[in-house]
Amino acid sequence: MTRRNPLFNFVVSLFFSFVIFSGVQVFSEEIIDNDYGWALDIPEGYKVAGYTPDGMSYQFKHDRLPVDLVMKLYPETIYSEPKTALEATLKKLSGETEGIDTFVWRYTDCAICNFSTKILSQKGSQGWAVSVKLPEKNTNLVLLCYADSDKADAVQQFMISTLNSLSIDRGSYFSPGIISTYGFNNDQTKNITLSINGRKIETSIKMDDEEAAEFLVDCEYSVLKFYAGNEKWKEAWQRYYKMIFRDSYSRLSKVAFDISTAFMPEAQKKNPTNPNTVLNEILLAWVQNFEYEREKNSSDFTNLIGVITGKGSDCDSRSLLLCCLMEQFGTKSTLFISNEYKHAVYGVDLNLNGAKIQVGDKWFVLNETTAKGVKPGLIAQDQNDTDKWIPVVLP
Repeated sequence: MTRRNPLFNFVVSLFFSFVIFSGVQVFSEEIIDNDYGWALDIPEGYKVAGYTPDGMSYQFKHDRLPVDLVMKLYPETIYSEPKTALEATLKKLSGETEGIDTFVWRYTDCAICNFSTKILSQKGSQGWAVSVKLPEKNTNLVLLCYADSDKADAVQQFMISTLNSLSIDRGSYFSPGIISTYGFNNDQTKNITLSINGRKIETSIKMDDEEAAEFLVDCEYSVLKFYAGNEKWKEAWQRYYKMIFRDSYSRLSKVAFDISTAFMPEAQKKNPTNPNTVLNEILLAWVQNFEYEREKNSSDFTNLIGVITGKGSDCDSRSLLLCCLMEQFGTKSTLFISNEYKHAVYGVDLNLNGAKIQVGDKWFVLNETTAKGVKPGLIAQDQNDTDKWIPVVLP
């Protein structure tokens, strides 16, 4: 049984112009603080509402939803631990909470709570707060995301997604977010067997990986729905898949290792100079034989752990799965989605002939995951207009 933190139980049942303030850079989809080494890949629409001249405090307001985000930095000389920093911040706001939990994320101490306060809005405010000890400069970062009390339930997952997008090091871009880590903490593993290319691959995942992955998909789909008909729908769609990739990447690390161990010797014999071309073809044939079934949930997307454990899958879940695996094999990959074609494929940076799309300085060979027997580089003729494919650039 999953050991979920009590505080988490009820949760489960940018468009910015470029600005710089004291080392904080705000781009179209991401806030990056180069001085202190943290970043947020927040949903589109937050705007800077205020900041202190020293760059240690910021407030962001969303342009369409009643959601605020506050960031505060505290040197260790002021508050020694994340919990102390969070307690002090809430005290200044006369915030109320049923308790602050502590845990470890990205090998560093963290604190989290659900809070309410009456001084930020006439209607009162409710939201989530997290605090983390940053690896850079012995500083505690506190983030608060909140909404008017009468709107808080409706934007609950939006607030969680905002905070869950926090990164504090390069590895954060390839691991579950701070709230996902807090909510799903069962380190026990379970064995699974994959049948690939006529071979049985014994591997394992964590006991709550599939539940955690499904929570993340549901959360991010809830965010995505806010952008239906919005001018930033494309950016929101790209962020949706990026957040799923981030959450699933490390959950699939043991799976990727065991697949590579099983097939790399064979791949090196067939193509000594570029064995990943062989691995890609083997895995493409594997997913092409999955049962085709659109997930019966609100997001219509099978989480990637569910895909490998035998649940039905669609084009985007299969394609993103192979992006995760090929990236772990050392091959740069990109997901391509199309609103016009209602389809998804994936691209790999491999020296192969066939249909390709350029993203940045790389050419990605396209792979069709839902038609059996289709080799890398082949794509349906009625889907070959490259202008109608949207790249989801992965970290």
